[in-house]
Amino acid sequence: MTTDSWKKHKSIGILSVFVVLAALLILSGCTTQPTGTPTATPTATTVPTTTFPINEVDMAVYNETANNTTVEIPVGSGGLIVRLAENPSTGYSWNATVTSGLTIVDDAYEAGVASQGMVGAPGTHYWILSGTAAGQQKFSAIYMRPWENVTGSEDTFVLNVLVE
Repeated sequence: MTTDSWKKHKSIGILSVFVVLAALLILSGCTTQPTGTPTATPTATTVPTTTFPINEVDMAVYNETANNTTVEIPVGSGGLIVRLAENPSTGYSWNATVTSGLTIVDDAYEAGVASQGMVGAPGTHYWILSGTAAGQQKFSAIYMRPWENVTGSEDTFVLNVLVE
C-alpha cells in the first residue's frame, strides 16, 4: 500500500466515524413529546419512631420540673427515668452525661404527632438510669445543636442523684 493510498483510507475512516456520530446526534433528537399533563403519584412518608417501654418499668419519672433537684435511688436494682422535650427536626438535641456512679441503661427518642403540613414535631427523649456506686451522682444534659459551640445560653437540665 502506498503512502497516498494509506492516507486516503485513513481520511475515509475518520470521515466515516464523523458521519456516524452526526447521524446518532441527529437521531437522538427525534423523540416524541409526552401528551397530556403528568400526574404526580403521592407517596406516604412515615417517620420511624421508637416506642419506649415507659409503661413496662416501675421507676420514678422526672422531667423539666425536676431541674436542679436531688432524688434518691438504690444501688443496683431499680433506677429512674428522665424525660425531656426534644425536637431534633430543628437540629437541637439533648447531650446527656452522667458521673461514674450512674449508668445510662437505655435512651430513646419518641416522636410526637406532626400536624398536617408540618415538617417536624417535638417529641420526648427518655433515659433510663441505674445507680452503680453509692454516693452523690449527677445526670446533666445540654440542649443544643451539636455542630455549634457552647455559648452559655443553652437550656440545661441537672438532676442530682443520691445513690444509696
